[in-house]
Amino acid sequence: FRTRSGLSCTHSGISCFLFMSLSFFSLASCNDEVANQFSPKPSALGRLNEIEIISDDDIWDGSTGDSIRYYFGSSYPIMPTPEPIFDMRQFSPRDLAQEPLRRELRTYVVVADLQDDESETTKMIRQDLGEERFMNLKISKEYSSTIGRDKWARNQLLIYIMGNGKSNIHRAIREKFPTIAKKINEHDEAQLTASIYSVRKTNLGLKRKVKEMYGIDMAVPGDYRMAVEDEGRKQLWLRRDDKKGAILNIMMQAEKYEDQSQFDTDKIKNTLNTLSKQYVKTNTFGSTMIINDEDLPVYDYGYEIDGQYTRELRGVWEMTDDFMAGPFVAYGINLKESNTILYIYAFVYGPGISKRNLIQQLDHIVKNVKVTRPS
Repeated sequence: FRTRSGLSCTHSGISCFLFMSLSFFSLASCNDEVANQFSPKPSALGRLNEIEIISDDDIWDGSTGDSIRYYFGSSYPIMPTPEPIFDMRQFSPRDLAQEPLRRELRTYVVVADLQDDESETTKMIRQDLGEERFMNLKISKEYSSTIGRDKWARNQLLIYIMGNGKSNIHRAIREKFPTIAKKINEHDEAQLTASIYSVRKTNLGLKRKVKEMYGIDMAVPGDYRMAVEDEGRKQLWLRRDDKKGAILNIMMQAEKYEDQSQFDTDKIKNTLNTLSKQYVKTNTFGSTMIINDEDLPVYDYGYEIDGQYTRELRGVWEMTDDFMAGPFVAYGINLKESNTILYIYAFVYGPGISKRNLIQQLDHIVKNVKVTRPS
């Protein structure tokens, strides 16, 4: 990329193993064996969006494993080339016993058939939940999901998926997956934040400029820089050049609010295309950046950011005459205090590297903005 201006483009102590229902997130009491762990625990290790599946090998190798891979390994929306929602590895309880470091990872999904009394994973769940609770689940429910924390290490999340028979395990996976995925993402939130602000906490100069132009507080990471500033057109382009070759971009433009049609999907797409065509160039004459809504869909959602109505678009951009493309997430935010609409176009260029975590970083930056209100 280049711009018109020529810029190239634990504490120690007793830890209680807490469980909560995925439906109500209500805490249950710890069993005596888990509660009486006096030895200090290490801090859990692991990467963003990485989960460890604990199951018997026959569960993983069979149809239940197919269901796990179908949901947890499905494609993250939307990428030029498919990337999974979660990266997975499978361990049996015996694998964990043979290599203790495998018990010090951050996020586990434990899957077991409660009808199989000889299953090592079922025995593990029985021990973790306690005999009374285990038997109640086995007798009264076809399937269930439960959360545990800090079993082997601090800041550790364990999600238990249990069913009486494989068909009920499949039902549990299918019906509980959205809630489970949300819980894993919440658990990853602190690590995601740390990955964004690892160099310097915030670029105070860019944060001040964004606030002056748009009336929002955006925690611009310290390693972002100004690529374009046009106060007359209310346009900014902030970007970060990653050491691995990726470029993360946040383009912004504000305009006066006229009516609700400015939040139409086609209107937002046209605004984004006009903005990107204005600034994003390559060495190929006439090549422009546009949203590709012919080969791949553009998803759109409505919700609120800091109490302001927001329309979100998610899809893939491309250069018209170059083999360049990447994911984007864009927002139209109704800033009621100033009677304006703020369009934010966040996109990634990263040939040959995974872009899932990078687009999550941009999404996190924008969705945590705060609107400045008059005192």
